[in-house]
Amino acid sequence: MARDFLIAGESLVLVKGNAGTGISALSELGLSQSPIQVTYETKYAPLTVDAWGQSEVDVQFMGGAMNVSMNLIHFDPAVLAVCIAMSQGAAPLEGTIGRAGQRLGNNSARFALTNSLIGLNIVSPVANLPWRFYFAYMRDPPVQWPLGTEKSVLTVNFRVIPFSVDPYGGGTGSYGYRLFDRILDS
Repeated sequence: MARDFLIAGESLVLVKGNAGTGISALSELGLSQSPIQVTYETKYAPLTVDAWGQSEVDVQFMGGAMNVSMNLIHFDPAVLAVCIAMSQGAAPLEGTIGRAGQRLGNNSARFALTNSLIGLNIVSPVANLPWRFYFAYMRDPPVQWPLGTEKSVLTVNFRVIPFSVDPYGGGTGSYGYRLFDRILDS
């Protein structure tokens, strides 16, 4: 691919959850009023030696995650309610919370009944550059919902994590773990 301007165009947000939810099939969450922000978050640890005082002589990469934020203007409230419930420990109903201490991934495979992490997908047909985030949940604040006489534009925040049933990874830990790819969930 040659260097060029990238214009994603209209971007549709889709989600998929486990078979016990209302989003067990790929479901349309909505359209954003403004650009969707995909932000990498990386962790580093400095390596210091006394002979160099407090200066770093090297730095270690210590993992990462991603944050995805959007301002939804055209959305499905029922799909949003499922995403909120799943992100709150599989809360039983909209407006309730789940059990304190409930693990979202719960040592379960992707889309297993006991896994509440969400498959987050973004389609941008103009650029033909889709995003599929494997394991996401709505992070704080999960949603800001303005109420009034004008249109409601919801600020929605997702966090993408490197969830794994086996964090040992066959002895390689997180090496090669995929946070996202360019193939949509089916």
